[in-house]
Amino acid sequence: MEVILNDYHKKVNAEMRATVAFWKAHPQSRTESLRRLKLLREQRLASQSNS
Repeated sequence: MEVILNDYHKKVNAEMRATVAFWKAHPQSRTESLRRLKLLREQRLASQSNS
């Protein structure tokens, strides 16, 4: 079975490849990664408590 990608899938795949390429070129330190995860958790908790 042949896989057929429409324009949406091609766009999403291109964006994902660009993101992966960026982070390979700009790796984060462990402390920066942990800081970002903490910020995301706080944002998620704030949005869940508002709904």
